[in-house]
Amino acid sequence: MDKWVGKIAVVTGASSGIGAAITKDLAQHGLIVIGLARRAEKIDEIAAEVSSAPGKIHSCKCDIGDLNSIKAAFKWIEEKFQKVHILVNNAGLTYLGDILDPSQDQTDKINQIINVNFTGLVHTTREAFRLMQVADDYGMIINNSSILDSVTPFPTKALVYPATKHAIRALTEIVRQELIVGNNDKIRVTNLSPGIVETNIMSATGFENADLFFKSVPCLQPKDVSDSVLYLLSTPYNVNVTQLTIKPVGEKF
Repeated sequence: MDKWVGKIAVVTGASSGIGAAITKDLAQHGLIVIGLARRAEKIDEIAAEVSSAPGKIHSCKCDIGDLNSIKAAFKWIEEKFQKVHILVNNAGLTYLGDILDPSQDQTDKINQIINVNFTGLVHTTREAFRLMQVADDYGMIINNSSILDSVTPFPTKALVYPATKHAIRALTEIVRQELIVGNNDKIRVTNLSPGIVETNIMSATGFENADLFFKSVPCLQPKDVSDSVLYLLSTPYNVNVTQLTIKPVGEKF
């Protein structure tokens, strides 16, 4: 990780859960971390927790589901830091329900899931890549997806959440191929697919008894996913781990 000391990393969805763990770990390894989230004040709290870390955490308010908000955030990043070396696309959400429910409420939820999980990820990737080109240095894009990017074992009541994760996995490979065609051999891209992770994503979307659910199934912790990000960053520049799947022992998916 020494090669990344002083480099600039952007983490979306950095205010809690997996994003918070990644943000803290990167700062502990000497990186300058810009956390993007709607609740920027939560990132400031995380920064205070690791204020003695060799790196530094900066917060930037950003709604990944809003293109104008993304562009404003990266304009601020460009003005303050000029460049980016690492992007961790972590922001995501879901709601419970059925895709075939014709109600307007369900339509709004479906569109929000797509905008945050996929459309927003596309645009953060484009904006970060632009600033990676300015850096003209080694870089990495890590898309934090889900094991649901390759399997949908049963009706999950998660609306289009699995579909957005399938799309992220495909997008990751498309970006990798575009980098090859563009003769860019300094930037690597990885699709990271965790199994069930104990975070607040389920309780935040109306899932009752989330605590009981996590106690009833094997699950990863946010730190486990963050450790996987650190592993990916630690690999040599000439190695591109294009797909990394991690599961808790005993997971049945």
